[in-house]
Amino acid sequence: MTEPQATILVVDDDAAMTSAVCEVLRQSGYLPLSAQSGSEALDIVKRERPDLLISDLRMTEMSGHQLQQELQTIAPNLPVVIIAAFGTIESAVESMKLGARDFITKPFSNKELLLVVSRALENRRLRQEVKQLRVELARSYGLPNIIATDSKMAAVLEIVERVADTPATVLITGESGTGKDLLARALHFSSQRRDGPFVPINCAAIPENLIESELFGYARGAFTDTRQAKTGLFIAARGGTLFLDEVGEMPVALQSKLLRAIEEKKIRPLGAIEEISVDVRIVAATNTDLEESIESGRFRSDLYYRLSTVSLMVPPLRERPDDIPLLIKHFLSRASAESGRPVPEIDPQAMARLLRYPWPGNARELQNAIQRGVILAYNNVLTINELPPRLGGLDFSP
Repeated sequence: MTEPQATILVVDDDAAMTSAVCEVLRQSGYLPLSAQSGSEALDIVKRERPDLLISDLRMTEMSGHQLQQELQTIAPNLPVVIIAAFGTIESAVESMKLGARDFITKPFSNKELLLVVSRALENRRLRQEVKQLRVELARSYGLPNIIATDSKMAAVLEIVERVADTPATVLITGESGTGKDLLARALHFSSQRRDGPFVPINCAAIPENLIESELFGYARGAFTDTRQAKTGLFIAARGGTLFLDEVGEMPVALQSKLLRAIEEKKIRPLGAIEEISVDVRIVAATNTDLEESIESGRFRSDLYYRLSTVSLMVPPLRERPDDIPLLIKHFLSRASAESGRPVPEIDPQAMARLLRYPWPGNARELQNAIQRGVILAYNNVLTINELPPRLGGLDFSP
């Protein structure tokens, strides 16, 4: 995909080559700049901030490899394409290891050059989109977005803030619907791993015979008719966080393999011979009493101690009365935006019922009640009639 306004710096100590490449780029709508040495290129990069750099591999003053190493300090995100002469492919591959996006071998046609340039710029665009998405995710799921003024919840958030930037495994416990997944995301997006993936898995939602391959993957030929390898979630979460939701439901037979993966930071996919290193932070959550599960033989004590380096207990909503008005306001705004309706007023009787109800389903139940109320509200007023029947609302079921 052509980017007409992309600025491309061409570096080569062969003036004729530099001129020819710049002319091709200019005719294709790009804005070319040229440099005949690595030092000149570095000055231009600092001054002009180009979108792409194309460099010859072999230059007298500074090689393409040396230029790449210097760029890692002043412009680490600048994509680089290396021009290599035939017979220097190994050196070009080395350039890729140093971070080059692509390479092209001499002699090359104009079409080949433009294809490599287009590919490198498209890769840059996608990386920028991913970076922006991660910024938005951090803004959406970071600690400031968790609604809490109650002292019990404030204490939990203080611990989250203190441990977020550590490598410690974290175990989050609490009743269903309390927002354990939100805390897990807040841990990730408040940590140095925020630019890495956040990979959740609900251990209770996957059949026992599939969860091992889901976590660890498998090699080609591991099973009958298995023609392709499968990447497991441990590998998918490299550099980020693997969130094991409902970890108490994990099969006992798999728990020892999980423990080993956490302790050694290595996994072996099913059917594979070699182990694979995985740099992953583990956050787990459960609504069950794991100590009771240990006594009954359903959960390994060594895995429990490994997961609970830091333990967080999310209090139920009935123990956080001060947070209910704030959550009501938040869920009203969200439900109204999602349904394209104005934010309704809540009449006093309905508000009193919302504040007195014990919310056994916690914040999730409150959110669903507000969502129903927004959809059914008449004349932009949410009355008790629009609340769920268990709160005194009308029952519309047949």
